[in-house]
Amino acid sequence: MTLNRLSGILTALLGLALLFWVIPNHTETTDYGWLRPATLPNIAAIIIVVSGCIHLIFPKGKAEIDWRITTRVLLFLGIGVLGLWLMSRLGFIIGAPVLMLVLMLVTGERRYHWLAIGIIVLPSLTWFCVDFLLKRPLP
Repeated sequence: MTLNRLSGILTALLGLALLFWVIPNHTETTDYGWLRPATLPNIAAIIIVVSGCIHLIFPKGKAEIDWRITTRVLLFLGIGVLGLWLMSRLGFIIGAPVLMLVLMLVTGERRYHWLAIGIIVLPSLTWFCVDFLLKRPLP
């Protein structure tokens, strides 16, 4: 089995997990409106499953694992998980700027004005849009 076929299987399994576990368990149900909250996520999950199956049946190109890039991806995944844990413990207001600072420093950003935008403006704008405009609480 080639890496292409394996990636197709993993993509299809991810789509199935979204379709049957994540979306039903983490989407509210409503009795109003013409578009239910789970409609667009379900469409996206079906597209992911179909795309994974097509890639499984008709693999194209050569897939190789670059361990340097894989290590970097795992580093960012670990930073993201730690950031989510921090936000669950300290809240979004404190956790999001810390997560943004760490991610920006790891990617090599050292300009103060960009750091300020990433640490202050982006989390504040996210908080404003979600909390005030959408009326949804953040952790």
